[in-house]
Amino acid sequence: MMGIVLIAFSAVLITGFMIASLNTQKAQNYHATVVAEVEASDFSPVVISECEEKAIENGYANLQIEQLTSVNEEKYAKVTLVYDYSVPLLNVLLEHKIVGYAR
Repeated sequence: MMGIVLIAFSAVLITGFMIASLNTQKAQNYHATVVAEVEASDFSPVVISECEEKAIENGYANLQIEQLTSVNEEKYAKVTLVYDYSVPLLNVLLEHKIVGYAR
C-alpha cells in the first residue's frame, strides 16, 4: 500500500515538473518569435510596443526591448522576457529571464 502511495505522489510531482518545463519551452519559443518580429520590422517602435503589450496579455511578467547602437553605428536590441516558473505541489514560484539580441 505504501508503494502505491509513493508511486502516485511521484507521478504527480513529475507531472508538475513536466508542466513547468513545457511553460519554459513556450516562453523560449515566444522570445524567439519576438526577436524575429523586431528584426523583420527593422526595430520599429510601433512593433516593439505591440510586442510588449502582447507579452503581458499572454501572461508573461514582463517583456523589455531595449534599443541599442553598436560601436559601428549598427542598430540592435536587447530583448528580455521575464516569466514565472512554478511547481504548485512544492509551492515553488520563481521568476526566470530569457535574454537575447535582435540584430
